[in-house]
Amino acid sequence: MGDKVAETDAVGGSDIESELDRDIGIVGAVALGVGTMIAAGIFVLSGLAVSNVGAMAIGSFLIAAIVASFTAFAYAEFAAIYPESGGGYMYVANTFDSDLTYIVGWSMILGYPASAAFYLASFSDWFYRFLYPALSIPKAIPFWVAGLLVLGLLLAVNLKGTEETGLFQIIVTALKVGLIILFLYGGFQAFDASVAATSFAENATNFDSLFLTSALVFITFFGFEAIATNAEEIKEPGRTIPRAIFFSMGFVTVVYALVVLVIVFAINNNGFIESLIEMGRIGAPAGVEGYIEANAEVAMALAAQYYLGGFGFYVIIVGALFSMLSAANATILAGSRVKLAMSRRNHLPQQFEDLHPTLNTPYKSVLLTGGFILLYILFFTVLFGGGPTAEGKVTGPFGLHLGIESIAHFADFMLLGGLIFVNLAIIQSRRKFPDIERAFEVPFVPWVPIIAVLANFALLANVEQSSLILGLVAEVIGVAFWFAWKSRSRPVQEIERETPTVVAERNPSGHERDYQLVVPIANPDHVEQMMSTALDIARDRNGEVLVMSVVDLPEQTPLEEGYQYVDEQREVLRRAMALTDGGGTEAETETEASGLNDLAEEPNTTVQDVPISGTVRIGHHIDDAILNTIEQYEADAVLMGWSGQSSRREAILGSIVDTVVEDADCDVLVERIRSEGGETIDSILLPAAGGPHSEFAAEVAQSIARPSNTRIDVVRVVKPEMTKQDRDDARERLESTTATITDTPAEHHLIEGKSVVDTLVDESKDYDLTIVGATRAGPLQQLIFGTIPEQIGRKSESTVIMVKRYLDIKSKATRLLDQTFE
Repeated sequence: MGDKVAETDAVGGSDIESELDRDIGIVGAVALGVGTMIAAGIFVLSGLAVSNVGAMAIGSFLIAAIVASFTAFAYAEFAAIYPESGGGYMYVANTFDSDLTYIVGWSMILGYPASAAFYLASFSDWFYRFLYPALSIPKAIPFWVAGLLVLGLLLAVNLKGTEETGLFQIIVTALKVGLIILFLYGGFQAFDASVAATSFAENATNFDSLFLTSALVFITFFGFEAIATNAEEIKEPGRTIPRAIFFSMGFVTVVYALVVLVIVFAINNNGFIESLIEMGRIGAPAGVEGYIEANAEVAMALAAQYYLGGFGFYVIIVGALFSMLSAANATILAGSRVKLAMSRRNHLPQQFEDLHPTLNTPYKSVLLTGGFILLYILFFTVLFGGGPTAEGKVTGPFGLHLGIESIAHFADFMLLGGLIFVNLAIIQSRRKFPDIERAFEVPFVPWVPIIAVLANFALLANVEQSSLILGLVAEVIGVAFWFAWKSRSRPVQEIERETPTVVAERNPSGHERDYQLVVPIANPDHVEQMMSTALDIARDRNGEVLVMSVVDLPEQTPLEEGYQYVDEQREVLRRAMALTDGGGTEAETETEASGLNDLAEEPNTTVQDVPISGTVRIGHHIDDAILNTIEQYEADAVLMGWSGQSSRREAILGSIVDTVVEDADCDVLVERIRSEGGETIDSILLPAAGGPHSEFAAEVAQSIARPSNTRIDVVRVVKPEMTKQDRDDARERLESTTATITDTPAEHHLIEGKSVVDTLVDESKDYDLTIVGATRAGPLQQLIFGTIPEQIGRKSESTVIMVKRYLDIKSKATRLLDQTFE
């Protein structure tokens, strides 16, 4: 496969982002879908379905197909919008702004290998039963050896490249469709409508088995996801993918119905029963039902042997083996692309995005997929399956039997969970991006996605218990891995990949300081006031200031498109860095630019010995860019500006500011600016509530007051009904806070009022600046600026600074709970 590589320079070197060529056309896309659907599902699950519900298996397949088609609508729409590798995971990640989308990806990177393991375990079963005797292979060689050898072959094919894989897929799919037609031709020679009618009637009211079988066979229709997952490599995805999805599903549904009928005809045919007696498989006609139930996964092969004779039988066997092989191949391809997409989103380690230096394939993602497949085969069919034996099922350790059917149920559990989120994402996408161009649209949104969600839940409820429990355990392991991995310190390269630095004015080594304050500038009108506050704080701590701006792009726009908008943001940096406050300038610079070699270097500015640096980043989320800058430079504090308005109803200070306040691993200051900037601060109001945030507010007040010897008034509101003891306690706290203020005038006094907010807002009219510490908003939320600080900032007629000290007391698990309940 010939991959094209797009370079994006990053600070300190080149960060290479690679994308895959589009070399799969409509035929290849249909082959991916049909090749995945007509595989072990038709050769193995058709017999299992018939053993459960007879001819009503057609109904089970139809139910599964209908449920899958509802979700396929969502995939068709999303694939046209986001023609990227990653399928359902990518669609959910592009729609929801939460790391919870990792769970969707985790479900799929386990579900795909489980599907492939089902195909290869079926391959091993059939190979052992039918080709071991024909090829005189010693029974001493374990049944699973053939499957593992094929797994190695498929991994090699996928490591070689997608173009070769796609051609292989087309050839194998064409061959097995021909074999299925041959099987149907032979089977319909024994057509008997009364047999089908009787079988339907006997199982028509067996609803429990009907839906259980639907859950079992759902895996057969998941080929539509394999098409969408490879969207990045499909030509004209907006047109090709919907056509390929619906053609594949319609074609395969008809084929499955016909195969079910042929198997039903066979097991109710006296000639077929006599052939089983002659081969010694059963002793009497009465034993046929028990034999088929115990060996249902090979019922189609037995039927082929009866209908087509010895030669036709082996033709079908070989065709079935190749079908299982091609389905496993398509699933490995799709599974590796999900891992590639997750690594690009920082939901897996960066290494899984790496392309092989000579093959240009995501070899680490392919190998990880192979590792999961190997684990599933050994766990489900070797350790707890027992493999194919003359006696039927064999229990493993602890008396537990899993086997091939359990792998299918496990794969369904993992994949159905992801499909539920994809359907929810369609509803959210219509609300979040109403004007985005959609080459294909799901009809009747939100009703069709809602029906799909309910139908998927119904199938989930019918997954066998052991597989359901194993699926839940796998999800728990995934969450544990996430927290363990994300708790590590991220490398700079990873942060740069998320939000590339396109301009970086770095301080010379002679100006490195122990304290750094990051100042994101969003409103150019507030540059002077923000910088005045930042310089006072940094100067008082012998620190430095890093001014930053963000080129904000929509989710669907590639990051490299942001380079054309950098000049506007750079102007904001120039204004901030040009402030000298009467001090001198040092023209020594160190400029690093990513993809902007034509931009002139800007001088590093030192304001009264306060070094000022600047950086511009590109990102899909401003809050992520700010947080990444804080993390990358290990900043001690961040100073945010606030307009006094919220961008959405549930936000406190606005979605961007709220996120930074909650998630920044440093002290946070939020300034509600009322002045024009550059004005002298003659008086500061400092409400004192006690605690670390109030103490931090006092420190900030001193930093701003010292240069001009500004008076600080420390106050506390007492209500009229408060007792003398309560007033004495409040006065003691005021005295304690005031005692910490040195080198500047400070007074303290109590203010009486019924409302804390209204009293402080009224008092703030006589001051140039009010500084207030954070308060606790709730048991499941981090310390944020809610209630009193927020209302003071919103209502006060003078400038207000809200501060929060970083306490590092909130676990990542609690943060996830916060996101869940938002």
